[in-house]
Amino acid sequence: MIEYSKQNKKAWEFNAYDFWYQQCAPEKRANADMHNPLGQLKRYADYFEQFEDVRVANICGSCGKKAVPLALLGADVTIFDISEDNKRYALEVAEKANAKIDFQVCDILEIDMKTYADSFDVVFMEGGILHYFHDINQFMSIMYALLKNNGKMICSDFHPFTKIVDTLGLEQKTIGYFSTDVFEGEMAHARFFDDETRKQIPLCSYRKYTISEIINAVIINGFVLKQFDEHPAWENTNVPGEFTLIAVKE
Repeated sequence: MIEYSKQNKKAWEFNAYDFWYQQCAPEKRANADMHNPLGQLKRYADYFEQFEDVRVANICGSCGKKAVPLALLGADVTIFDISEDNKRYALEVAEKANAKIDFQVCDILEIDMKTYADSFDVVFMEGGILHYFHDINQFMSIMYALLKNNGKMICSDFHPFTKIVDTLGLEQKTIGYFSTDVFEGEMAHARFFDDETRKQIPLCSYRKYTISEIINAVIINGFVLKQFDEHPAWENTNVPGEFTLIAVKE
């Protein structure tokens, strides 16, 4: 495993299961997923042409909050994520929802391509993951390799504007927009812990990208860019908070 991935793994396995459980017990999460799986996907539902029998690689799928609804809608979902704690929670939710998902705990940059190359109809990621990878070209080359011909990547992430302004209120370090620095910062939900616990959480290693770096990495690695949507910040809708990029392996 790459050295900085080991660091990020420590952060994402620090009380992660307990955190997800306190946020929403697996049975409660499962009931919500079963009641309205399409609604649980939120805006991302519109980027899927269909769900039934679509093979989906959910990249850094975390606690399964999107994988389980996708499975309930008929997709064949494999989560790739670095955290054993995330796996434990996601599989408990899936079991209680009577949904079948596969969960591979691994470094995304070391996915077993003998098993998974050219295997998926869709690679899907959301919730802010690109900054965990120091080489976006390497990351995009792996996404391309996972897809079947004519497969689609749905990449939703924090808007690069958040490099300079914390529009999402994540309490993370801001830097110059064009900075290429790698730096350490708190993991995404550290802000929800009490101060003493927060100090104990291992830091993550980040590299944040500009819009052009993201789009160019997609194009350079063989994708055909189909769509780029910008979404407002969660509270202040006058500024960008997230984006969704659609690209195809032709």
